Amino acid sequence: MRCACKNLLRLYPYDHRALFAAEMLTTFEQSADERRGHGWAVFICLTLGELIGLVTGAGAEWIAKFTSDSSVRARCLPDLRMMRPPGVTRETFFARAGANVPAEVMKAQRGADFLRSRM
Repeated sequence: MRCACKNLLRLYPYDHRALFAAEMLTTFEQSADERRGHGWAVFICLTLGELIGLVTGAGAEWIAKFTSDSSVRARCLPDLRMMRPPGVTRETFFARAGANVPAEVMKAQRGADFLRSRM
């Protein structure tokens, strides 16, 4: 069931999945462990309910992402793949990225450095 749950979590938008997938999976596993002791019928009901909830939740997230006001739910949460990990210096991070860093990012970085030096 854990495998099915992990696969269904892929239906969610990436930004939502990056922030909430681990917590959703942990909650599912804890609930499944609790219900497993109450018998198979209870466990199967929980599992089916959770799997249906994952599918409907993913649909709701995609609908909300594309139809809501941009300030509320049509968000673009930070792309964690593009963020500099803690403890990695800016120079090291951008040196590894090399030519893959867009010019706009480098210009924004120089502007932020300038503003920081003026403070």
